[in-house]
Amino acid sequence: MLSIVDDLAGIGPLRMCAHAPSPDDPDDLSGLRVLLVADVLARVVELGGRTVLIGWTCPRSASADAAGIRPADAHGTPDEITEALGGPPAVHLTGRTYEAAGGLSLHIGEAPASGSLSAEERDTESGATDGTGYDALALRLLLLGHPHHEPVEVTGEALAAAGERLANWRKAVAAWADEPSKAMPADFVRTAVAALEDGLDTPAVLRLLGELEAAGDVPGGAKFETFAHLDRVLGLEIVRDVGRSHPTEVYR
Repeated sequence: MLSIVDDLAGIGPLRMCAHAPSPDDPDDLSGLRVLLVADVLARVVELGGRTVLIGWTCPRSASADAAGIRPADAHGTPDEITEALGGPPAVHLTGRTYEAAGGLSLHIGEAPASGSLSAEERDTESGATDGTGYDALALRLLLLGHPHHEPVEVTGEALAAAGERLANWRKAVAAWADEPSKAMPADFVRTAVAALEDGLDTPAVLRLLGELEAAGDVPGGAKFETFAHLDRVLGLEIVRDVGRSHPTEVYR
């Protein structure tokens, strides 16, 4: 199990290399998933105060841009990335075992798109898309809901459910933003951060956010601050609708 605190702490920048096949293939999202896990790992490490430099063995991707994945600092072969980043990567992320000497290899599970995922099911009424019709941030949420080392099949039904969940969270966060700001629940945040640092366990963080959303004893202002804070890692644009007109429903 990946332990960010134990294995990736240090002085100076952390260099990473994402070995990704084409991330723009709408029928096989495995390459996009490799880049997504690299992005989330970088966000977790940077939340702790360490700079991260990332290289991709694939070119820049419209799908990655739409999914909120930070652009790479370098592209090319592993040797070219090592030269461009000023040193060898300490972490390699790939759908296959990385055989080169040195560094930590993090395996990412496959993410094929189901044949039942029609063009109509890929379309969405709102949200960023990658040029194929996907709501890219709903797709991001869907992929983050599964352990990074396990395969996940992307279906139209699952993508629609993720889009609905994301829309409901944005609506709730926009409503909570109108309430007085309150401190984040310390135990909750500590548990969520530990899940990320101990195993990059984004599914656990998403489950915790679902529990927080339903918690009647936590003020809306505290929920807002917590969702916004953890979205620095999740990258779902949770606060996107803050300040926009929204229904007068009260989310507690």
